[in-house]
Amino acid sequence: MNHVAQSILANGQASAAILSDSLQVEGLSKHFQGTDTAVFRDVSFNINKGQAVALIGANGAGKSTLLRCCVRLVEPDTGKINLSGEDLSGKSGRALKKARRRVGFIFQKHCLVPRLSALTNVLHGNLAHRSGPRNWAQSFARQEDRQRAMHCLEQVGLVDLAYQRCDQLSGGQSQRVAIARALMQEPSILFADEPTASLDPQSGEVVMELFARLSQSRDLTLFFVSHHVEHALHFADRILGLRSSELQLDSASHSESIQSLREFYA
Repeated sequence: MNHVAQSILANGQASAAILSDSLQVEGLSKHFQGTDTAVFRDVSFNINKGQAVALIGANGAGKSTLLRCCVRLVEPDTGKINLSGEDLSGKSGRALKKARRRVGFIFQKHCLVPRLSALTNVLHGNLAHRSGPRNWAQSFARQEDRQRAMHCLEQVGLVDLAYQRCDQLSGGQSQRVAIARALMQEPSILFADEPTASLDPQSGEVVMELFARLSQSRDLTLFFVSHHVEHALHFADRILGLRSSELQLDSASHSESIQSLREFYA
């Protein structure tokens, strides 16, 4: 094989490797504002398409900050981020917003509009693709968008509560509406920042089982922060761990145990 052919083959293999990764992070660092103290430094990892990955660590370890830095909701100080083959570093404005469309982000506090219906809140997920009043309320929505939002609610088991105001829902139901809103974006990857932290244990299990089912049925990549080592073991293929400002754990979940993960916190 000549050098040109070898070069083409190598480039093709590199491109295929990038496309097979939902997320590539290289040398990511973040410092507390105005200080030399690192929240985390030189963090690198890849997450493959369809993988479920848990991020663990003690309070204040920087888990939520790292998750947000991966989509530049928080700006990292250094490092590169590649999302589904697209370099996020250096993007801004519309270009960055367009790149983020493929990420559904579920926050701990749900971030719903309380006085609006579950259906309207789910429709707001369409704002990632379209602007305008037709995405502000279900009464103005296009028929096809309303049907898609109803399907998203059906997937999280809440179609019967589509017209219920969100301030009348339980914590677990509200989180499931937030998940349905993320699905409305038609994402390829879901980020979840401690999605069960504000829920009772039973509701938390329901939400995590829902994530697992959606990840499999939609071939979604899942990257979630959790303090529950049981959730990391049962619902993730792989576990990342932040400690002392560094990524000190990157392990297949089947090779870990409750005891080994508890020792990581020690």
